Amino acid sequence: MNNKNMKNNNINNTNKNKIIIIPVITYVNADKDKSLILTENKRKSGIYRWINLVTGKTYVGSSINLAGRFSIYYSEKAMLSKLSTRTSIIYSAILKYGCANFSLDILEYCEKDVLIEREQYYLDTLKPEYNILKVANSRLGSKQSEATKIKISINNKGKHDHFSGKMHTYESRKMISLNLKSLIRSNKPKVVTSETRLKISLRSKGVPVKVFDLKNSLIKEFPSIKSTAEHFGLSHKSIGRYLDKNKSYNGFILKSFFK
Repeated sequence: MNNKNMKNNNINNTNKNKIIIIPVITYVNADKDKSLILTENKRKSGIYRWINLVTGKTYVGSSINLAGRFSIYYSEKAMLSKLSTRTSIIYSAILKYGCANFSLDILEYCEKDVLIEREQYYLDTLKPEYNILKVANSRLGSKQSEATKIKISINNKGKHDHFSGKMHTYESRKMISLNLKSLIRSNKPKVVTSETRLKISLRSKGVPVKVFDLKNSLIKEFPSIKSTAEHFGLSHKSIGRYLDKNKSYNGFILKSFFK
């Protein structure tokens, strides 16, 4: 057999119409193997697959921090929180059947810069039933109720202003913060540097974030620092160390932006 055209060393072509994916590792019982799953996948990026042992349905996902992502699936509170603002069939299925009725495959460990490309490959090849989104790293194909859209809009824009029922714009929040800081610390006028303005802006909610690779190509957009931190498995403070600092976090550059 000529192997020069084979792109995946974990794929066997049994015939022209069928492709069998051989995982790097399979955890037969996701509940009993919880400790092993979280330990063996620390600081690793790759593609994974959940398999419902009752229904046979599957879900394919990816993460630059697999252990951090898996910890969400093991937290009922975290999954319910995410389900309060969006639809997720896999979260609902795990909550219904329990991790003991799921197996977990690590389909592939890969570099972060090809993560989305590889996830898309497995989505196209395996056609997992639990995936609402058919395009990797996007919201394309997802459906949200009007109530969900309103919740997300409120979370992204900040809290309602108490005196008029309107929302503060980013500029007004920044101005209020600067004025309060000036009154408390000193009556003398101070020069506010761009770094100080950035730190102040980070305290406000709903700061949108764009994620770029080292070639300055846009990878993903987040509506807030909170959602960015959850995606990377980091704290708000850790995100602040990289945001707009032109410092790479695992091959990614984080930049804030406003519409």
